[in-house]
Amino acid sequence: MHEEKLFQTMLSEELTLEGLIRDIVQNEGMDPWNIDIVILTNKYMEILNKMKEFDIKVSGKFLLAAAILLKMKSDYLIPQLIEVEEESVPVEVEHYDDSKYDLEPHIPVPKSRKITMDELIESLRKALVVKQKRSVRHSEREVKMNVRVKTIYLSEKIKNLYIRITDFFKKLGKKDITFSQLIPSRQKKDLIWTFIPLVHLANRGKISLTQEKNFGEINVRSEESED
Repeated sequence: MHEEKLFQTMLSEELTLEGLIRDIVQNEGMDPWNIDIVILTNKYMEILNKMKEFDIKVSGKFLLAAAILLKMKSDYLIPQLIEVEEESVPVEVEHYDDSKYDLEPHIPVPKSRKITMDELIESLRKALVVKQKRSVRHSEREVKMNVRVKTIYLSEKIKNLYIRITDFFKKLGKKDITFSQLIPSRQKKDLIWTFIPLVHLANRGKISLTQEKNFGEINVRSEESED
């Protein structure tokens, strides 16, 4: 049985992509079209049930063999179906009495053309190259994303801003300061990462914030009692 021979090939120690194809098509003299993948799968399930421990190598070889067989079958069948469709040209038919004729249904039968081993190996190589390129592109996107990501710890921002505020109060000898005096620059990131920690400090009761008019200056005042 073809399936039994194929299973022996799958269980061999050294198995490569080309080696498996050559064993299936050339050495064993098997026609891929005549190999029943369902029978092969059932055989594989029987082996799994008998195994005390799961062998990932056997599982990988089975999946490789099944994929190759499926590729062989599809490459053999699809071109034939396309050829049949191209040959079917619609024509106008005059009215006739079909009771006079015995019509048999036309069933397209694929032509018997075997795939060469070199064609199969080349098509599978191209498929593997495409898959590898997709993996590389995906990895490059991940690297670029990782480079752009910058972790910002809000707790540290709050702590550092509070230290700056208290230092200002000590140097100026007063307990109020403006928002403009706290920001390092007018850049958007400096405005945001000064304002957000400032709001957190106000919620914690460390400072109070007042603003006389919309979009006007924000006044910062210390709410902690002097020691």
